[in-house]
Amino acid sequence: MRGNVTWTPQRLAWSALLMSLSEQPTLGERFDAVRECLKAACPHWQLGTSYAGWVEAQQREQQRLVPLVVSKLRQHMQQLAEHQRIGRWEVYAVDGSDGACPRTLANQDASSDKGKPDGMPLLSMTVMYHVALGVPWSFRVGSSSESERGHLDEMLDELPPQALLVTDAGFIGYDFCRKSIEKKRHFLLRVGGNVHLLESLGYQYEVQGETVYLWPLDQQQSNQPPLKLRLIVIRDEGKQPIYLVTSVLDPEELTDAEAREIYHARWGVEVFYRDAKQTLDHDGVQSRTPENSYLEMTWALLGAWMLKLMTVRELAQQKIAPRRISVAKARNLVRRAMRNAPPPRPRLSFAEALTACQLDNYHRTRPKASRNYPRKKRHKPPQPPKIKSATPQQRQLAQPLTPLIVASS
Repeated sequence: MRGNVTWTPQRLAWSALLMSLSEQPTLGERFDAVRECLKAACPHWQLGTSYAGWVEAQQREQQRLVPLVVSKLRQHMQQLAEHQRIGRWEVYAVDGSDGACPRTLANQDASSDKGKPDGMPLLSMTVMYHVALGVPWSFRVGSSSESERGHLDEMLDELPPQALLVTDAGFIGYDFCRKSIEKKRHFLLRVGGNVHLLESLGYQYEVQGETVYLWPLDQQQSNQPPLKLRLIVIRDEGKQPIYLVTSVLDPEELTDAEAREIYHARWGVEVFYRDAKQTLDHDGVQSRTPENSYLEMTWALLGAWMLKLMTVRELAQQKIAPRRISVAKARNLVRRAMRNAPPPRPRLSFAEALTACQLDNYHRTRPKASRNYPRKKRHKPPQPPKIKSATPQQRQLAQPLTPLIVASS
């Protein structure tokens, strides 16, 4: 029987998810190990023996299979109703990253040598992350020439109506903010020195020091409406102020304290990347063509999503906060099961063992970071946005225009 014939969508999904969690160093070894695992769990399954045939089947079914897996994962997330919100908001954070690809001509052509001439080929990925649950909600994978903002534009329609989108500096722009406002999606975005904001445009209900407008010069010249936003400044002792703008204009719907908590919780998306790249060994891919590289990373992210979600679900049933999850312990538990090794605590079921995958309850007394780590990236924090009072000409230009805000549902 030909290899592709045996790979039904169900078998493709399970094999790809298990390969993403496998501990074998090469794709071929992972494929062989997963085949043995599936043969033991489902003896009646007829599985192909060719890795190339498996990849061909994956490429053929990807367009319909990946959305089905994403939909199923979201269904399980929606069942965890009591863990959905931070304060009154269902918060989603977005951030991008990249991954290394083998230095083949095909991968280099797709990467366009981004970063440096003849450099390591890269792929880009952007994750939309459910902050309260600590797991993704959506993601995109593509060539290194694709931008985080472009990926976010594609994912915007996938946000639930009650969502609040939070991002670090780099995502804000007139087109994106206008699209979010028109789609009735609220946001909380950090702004830096490359952003120009206006105040005192002469409209009603302006609050001094709080009401600002995003209205770039090119939009003024093309007679496009200004975007009315609210400025929030977070001042933490010993740190530079953090400037945020939000489409939530009423301070009673989003207080400054809530905005501060939500913005700091955005860090969870960075933790997810660390889990996927370091804990699960997906800092890069091994596939030698762009199409297979994107496919490999897609299933790597889906596998990390599934591992975190099934562990969070067991923790939630025991009234344990999702942030207590230990991805390393959950990874080790799954890998033991894939090897058919005895569980660390034989009297526990697999679900009960997942509940034990929690962080240790120790308190660190010394810094975790190395005292001197020469390769550490030390990013400079963004400078404050440039905020100016509108000129008489700008106020006159704005008079016949209605500023855009998120309309009430």
